[in-house]
Amino acid sequence: MSLALGDKILSSDNEHSKFGLAEDAQTESFRKCKLIDKVALHTVVKHSPTPKDLLLPSILNQINCSFEVAQLLTKNAPLLRTREKRSLSVGERVFESAATLWDYFFDVVWHLMITWCYPLLSRGFVIGLVGHRVIAEVILRVLEWRLHADSLALKDVLATAQQVDIRLQQFCYWPIQYLLLRKRKDEWESITDRHPEYIRFYNSLWLVANDVIIGIAIGSYIIDNAEWVAFQINIILSEWTIDGLRNMMEWLTDAPAGFKLNNELAVFLGGLFVWVIDCWKGCSLQAWI
Repeated sequence: MSLALGDKILSSDNEHSKFGLAEDAQTESFRKCKLIDKVALHTVVKHSPTPKDLLLPSILNQINCSFEVAQLLTKNAPLLRTREKRSLSVGERVFESAATLWDYFFDVVWHLMITWCYPLLSRGFVIGLVGHRVIAEVILRVLEWRLHADSLALKDVLATAQQVDIRLQQFCYWPIQYLLLRKRKDEWESITDRHPEYIRFYNSLWLVANDVIIGIAIGSYIIDNAEWVAFQINIILSEWTIDGLRNMMEWLTDAPAGFKLNNELAVFLGGLFVWVIDCWKGCSLQAWI
């Protein structure tokens, strides 16, 4: 009996183990299917665009332009016809006639300015701009002139000439940038490819303004404290270019660092260099300061 019961128990355990293995296999297959679906989602596959995808740029442009359309409607709203007003009283008529007289006066002055002053000013500005452009081109030619093909230009030698060359090139390019920016008014503000020109134009103006402001500030400080600045420059130049060199020459005429030199030659060369330093001090440095 015990053997028979044992056989039954073993057979039931085998059935449970088979059922568990089948359930695990089913779970594993379900997990693999989910992983395959996720990998398919992350796989780079070029799908054919749908009609909505093709219309997406037009929809975005219409959304961007809706704000400008709203601004245009708001601006032109006062031009719409209003309802008829009641008849004016005597005081209101007098006030309206006075306001109309002032409006007429301002219209006459504005007409004179537009008809006579504005053309003269614009023509003078254009002539001045052209003359300045001609002068700038001549200076640029001088700065870029080379004696030979392999020689250096003046702007490659002097930092001041390089700065003048950069500023003149910016000045010559400003009218072109301004005309390009004026064309932005003929386009939608939200759909344009002239943003780099806008940034470049105002960036160059800001750099020039910074140079002018900093130059005026430093120049004003030097003018207000001219004596103190000259005294400090004199001290620094005297210590570095005169006293320091003189002390070095005196040190070299003796036995520098224990080395025994030709005394006669050392004294001659030292005296020669000291004379040059004194000449530099008397002729150039003192005259500049």
